[in-house]
Amino acid sequence: MAELLREPERDRLIAYLERHLLRTVTLDGQAVPALRETHPPFPTSEWCWTADSATALEMLAQPHLHDRWRGMADGLTDFLLGMGTGHLLFSRVSPPECVVRSADPRQFLIRTRSHEFRGDLSRGVLVQSVRGGAARREIHHTGHLVEFRTGRQRHCLDVEDSIVDCGVEPRPDGVVLFHESALRVQGGLLRKTEREVGRLRYEYAIGGGDPRLLLRVTLRAAPGVVLENVRLTTALDALSAEPERPFRHLVAERNGRLQPLPVPGAELIALHQGPTRLFSLTEEAAPGAANGVHIAPLAPQALHSIKAQGLQGRLHWVLTRYLFPRLEGGAEAAIREARLLTAGTHAAGLPAYEAILADPAILSGRDAGLSADVGTALNAMATQLFFAARNAYAVPLPAERQAQMRVWYDRHLAQFFAGMEAGGEPAMGRAYLRALAFALLSLDTMLRATGEARYAALLDDGLTLLLRLQQPEEAGGAFADYGQAAYLDCHAAAMLALARLLPRRPEPAVQAALRQALAAVRVGTLDVPLEKGPHRLDTPFVRRRRNGRWDEDGGFWSFKLGLLMRALNALRLAAQGGFIVLEPAEQEHVAALSEACFAGLRGRVRDLGDTLEVLTSPVAGEGNAATQPAVLMGLMAPDEAILRLSQPAAALG
Repeated sequence: MAELLREPERDRLIAYLERHLLRTVTLDGQAVPALRETHPPFPTSEWCWTADSATALEMLAQPHLHDRWRGMADGLTDFLLGMGTGHLLFSRVSPPECVVRSADPRQFLIRTRSHEFRGDLSRGVLVQSVRGGAARREIHHTGHLVEFRTGRQRHCLDVEDSIVDCGVEPRPDGVVLFHESALRVQGGLLRKTEREVGRLRYEYAIGGGDPRLLLRVTLRAAPGVVLENVRLTTALDALSAEPERPFRHLVAERNGRLQPLPVPGAELIALHQGPTRLFSLTEEAAPGAANGVHIAPLAPQALHSIKAQGLQGRLHWVLTRYLFPRLEGGAEAAIREARLLTAGTHAAGLPAYEAILADPAILSGRDAGLSADVGTALNAMATQLFFAARNAYAVPLPAERQAQMRVWYDRHLAQFFAGMEAGGEPAMGRAYLRALAFALLSLDTMLRATGEARYAALLDDGLTLLLRLQQPEEAGGAFADYGQAAYLDCHAAAMLALARLLPRRPEPAVQAALRQALAAVRVGTLDVPLEKGPHRLDTPFVRRRRNGRWDEDGGFWSFKLGLLMRALNALRLAAQGGFIVLEPAEQEHVAALSEACFAGLRGRVRDLGDTLEVLTSPVAGEGNAATQPAVLMGLMAPDEAILRLSQPAAALG
């Protein structure tokens, strides 16, 4: 539907990105262009997401745009390269921040650039979660115990039950939270009396530029008291709270090697004995959406063991236990840990997480979480490599640049497919549908550019997995992530991938899946729940029946309409090429869906100076870096250029 967007309007829409969102960030000492989230002064306005810049980069890679906006395209390529210098493609860059929203120790709230902390220190409750992204989950840094012996008596005390003091203390580089417990035990042969034998203090240091939570535990024995066989512990509790996202991947370092650990049952068991430099636990989920908790003892030789307990078949409670054989009266024993919570976690990243725990400066402003939209970044890089291979650019990409991009692409492609594997083959529960669809687009593009068989093999594996994610017609017929509701953007991405693959794979199974996917998109009126009440919206939508009810998702967010328009354009191209024959009713449905998308977007575009801005939703007052390029791509028909410049399908194998 390129005719829907005239060149002057197209250029004004692109100019919005350049004039209002393009910023310079510093990665590893180098100034690099990136797109910030949005331009109004929101708390997250200056965040620069990898996926947003990748979507814009794929758009700017089109030859007729690349020649004019080559500087921005090259800069965003540098940003992608910089966000994935190793095995991980990090999700975003953001400026340092540590804001104390509430300093009440019984109801504190603190936000850094990467995390949010809240809780009640008088009860020893500290809850941490990641800000933004697809993998928000609460992690409870609580459940601590202390064990020791006085004379012949052994004691095991609950730290939270004996708290006598707590507070929130500002520091120049952040804030320190603390709670202190008075350790009291019964003693005496004939007459039992209670006495205080020590003070136990837990301190949690939070920094504006440091993604780690630094934990220090100090035990001071009371004068005249000798504590023996002391075990100080740190804990994680309530890990079983989300049944659909269990922590199933437990790993500890031993003698320089990372070793998997078992998930415990209902009994408290020892998972690991002796020192370790890293203990890590990760959810069973797609890597881009999996939370991970990584713990580095900063004096690992004191670590005695790691114990854990399950609940209803899921990991629930973890204790790291540090041994001090004897503590004289008035003396102190102390331990320190660095903890890192990542939203978006890959098993291949464990060495990187260990390095970040040792020196967070290596992140250089990057969030430690993995980007959920790795496929989008892969496709942006592949699109440039394709057009470069076809000599489509007025100013060719240098050979060294292409080689650098190719190495980057191959590395992150391999990690993407490795992250989906379970038992040696791709698993539905470890796939994020939208990322998978765009990874398949990238493979199709790289095959058109190179013809290399290794890309064809991965394409076959990925396509098989994609087809398995389509729901049966009685459940709505839409594509959906395993165990999740159907979302219009993910469904549209799957349609786009299938339509683009049809010239290569004009098979009945692919054609049937695409027909069913087209039929699964309906047009109707949805009530979208908002804080001020439901918003009635006429929109294309998909649905999935789960647990006896229909979950529906439509085009409230503008980027979803843009992605659906692009998928419908690609379907038209496949039909025009003779790779699928659309019945008259199907052609009418394509036209009706396209018109519904365009009608939904028509009222969401506004003038912003001499640029045009696409609002994020029908009730929003601003656009953002996720919306603008997605809608532009829906109006520009970018897939036509790739198909036009490709060899005939028969020559591609």
